[in-house]
Amino acid sequence: MTLLMDPFTSAFMLRALAAGVLVAVLCAVVGTWVVARGMAFLGEAMAHGVLPGVALATLVGAPVLLGAAVSAAVMSVGVSVVQHRWRLSADTSIGLLFVASLALGVVIISGSGTFATDATAILFGDILAVRPDQVVALAAATLVTVGLATAFHRPFVALAVDPRQARLLGLRPKLAQAMLVGLIAIAVVSAYQAVGSLLVLGMLLGPVVAANRWTVRLPTTMALGACIGAIAVWVGLLVSWHAGTAAGATVALAAVASVPASAAIRELVRRSRSRDRTGSRTGLPSGRGTTSLHRRRTSTAVVTAMVLAVAGCAGPSGLPTGSGADAAGFEEDGHGRVEGAQELAEAQAHLLTVDEQGSVAHLDLLDASIEELGALVGVESLASEGRYAYAVRPAADAVTVIDSGVWTWSHVDHFHYYRADPRKLGEIAGQGGATVSASDAGMGAFFAASGEAVLILSETLGHGSLDEAFRVQVAPHDGLIVPVGTRAVVTEPGADGVADRVRALAADGSPGAATACPAAKGTITTVVGVVIGCRDGAVLANAGEDGTIAFERIPYPDDVEAPRAEQFDARESRPTVAALAGGTGATSIWLLDTRARAWRLIEAGEPLARVTAVDDADGHVLALTMSGRVLVLDGATGGRLASTEPLLAATVADQARLAGVELIADQHRAYLNGVAERRLFEIDFADGARVARTFETAAEPRFLLETGR
Repeated sequence: MTLLMDPFTSAFMLRALAAGVLVAVLCAVVGTWVVARGMAFLGEAMAHGVLPGVALATLVGAPVLLGAAVSAAVMSVGVSVVQHRWRLSADTSIGLLFVASLALGVVIISGSGTFATDATAILFGDILAVRPDQVVALAAATLVTVGLATAFHRPFVALAVDPRQARLLGLRPKLAQAMLVGLIAIAVVSAYQAVGSLLVLGMLLGPVVAANRWTVRLPTTMALGACIGAIAVWVGLLVSWHAGTAAGATVALAAVASVPASAAIRELVRRSRSRDRTGSRTGLPSGRGTTSLHRRRTSTAVVTAMVLAVAGCAGPSGLPTGSGADAAGFEEDGHGRVEGAQELAEAQAHLLTVDEQGSVAHLDLLDASIEELGALVGVESLASEGRYAYAVRPAADAVTVIDSGVWTWSHVDHFHYYRADPRKLGEIAGQGGATVSASDAGMGAFFAASGEAVLILSETLGHGSLDEAFRVQVAPHDGLIVPVGTRAVVTEPGADGVADRVRALAADGSPGAATACPAAKGTITTVVGVVIGCRDGAVLANAGEDGTIAFERIPYPDDVEAPRAEQFDARESRPTVAALAGGTGATSIWLLDTRARAWRLIEAGEPLARVTAVDDADGHVLALTMSGRVLVLDGATGGRLASTEPLLAATVADQARLAGVELIADQHRAYLNGVAERRLFEIDFADGARVARTFETAAEPRFLLETGR
């Protein structure tokens, strides 16, 4: 029972189950009429028809569900207009508008330079990210649908049997038809959040078709279809939880799978009844009345069993309704939320800059608004893991920590997006400057002058505290400490004072295993593990199931001679990382694929100042040239795919002007801070290195990082 119950101890899973059950009831009521009237194609077209509305609503900042509702309404009216004005068949009219709506949605998404919503969430749903207010909206939509279906039951039945007879009886078949199309639109729009526009038809049809094998009356079909749909939701969420699959798609697949499962069970019952009829020759009851009674009893038993199964699997307290999940005080910290944070529907991407005067500004990439976060004097470098900014201030003997207030939390097949008030958390004291390494596990600060290594875990930071997990002392050197789970890896110097090995530290800071890493320098955290650069290659550090850190060496290829990699960069947490071969001014780029444990050297053909690996489906690598242009390179061959015009002044060759210049890449865009230009550049690297937007700054943006991703 633990495997069946444990997933639903989390508030977000309970909300997903509640939303899914409401979708099951809603789709069963509407889906029964869709199947009875043969309107499956209209349901599919309506499901795709919401796409342009969702895309437009996202772009203008309107509620997504409102956009979906308007789009569905336009689709339903459009089908009627095209059918009657152009004298086309219903199927032809639906097919034309179905393709047009889907194509229009894709055009809007692809043609926008600012579209920030994950398209997969539109197409396949994000049921695990359902909020309490969305559960309330689903409940309201379900009540409205059940009420309208009850009120129009007789007209719907007459319309399904004979529209002409319905007209003679005064049941207004045209109004009934419009109302039925409206109910389909309500079901599609309401279920969109749970299973997405492409999979909603599975919830509309699957449970109802499965129920049809057991029932003869429409109300019974609706009730049984709702139960089967609820069980499909429960099964889909369980499979998604344990197998790490996409939740919405798994739920839809379970709904469709209920059809062959129902057919198999029905066949077993039929064979059992055949044996019963054979037994009637020895005196057992038989006849039509007995068969009908048997069928009703079987149907009732199936309904009862399914209701009990869903109720039992919901846990001792049953399903939450409305905002009850939050009101009951469910803890959300395990899924990225902290007290006072607001969960939102899309990523809150921002650019955080520190200018020449020390002013800290936060630029919202969705609406281009700027929020001033105060001032920091004497910033030497800036680091981040996507939420917190770590400003190294040597003159103040401290690292200042700023909570940007925007972050993304990954949950296997979807993301949670949060926003809270930005604030300064405090300072980490240490002698002189520090090297900061940050990841989702936490942050490490190594103070070279004193040899102090500090670790603070992300859970502690999430609660607004700078309490240190530990602070250890090693010999002073130019070193680093990197978080690995609840533990860390720290460099140690050799006899010449240069870091020559890395050592694992336990959760309390006590030393563990070590491995050689000559002239250790540069680090990055990937989805595979922590990379630390060495003179002869790299060390990959990983925490096992017991928390123990294991090291794996990745040497440079024997047949390639090139300067070493010292500063790695890549899109957040991706497995392939990039580094200049020899530092600023190099013309070659090292790419390290941590999954394959393999290095690859590509040539850019001109001196480079910065490089980063996008590690997308096309293997893009981005590079900033010493002449101020941004190149888009093929990661496999090094071939130049696109290039911008010079964005930075020719004086970029001056090393002092390069201090703080960053080239940052995320899934869709790259960002570059033009210090002398007092400008931030947003570059669409997949669209010919097009400069999508520029943002003017009041002073020189000396440092840049991206938050909210």
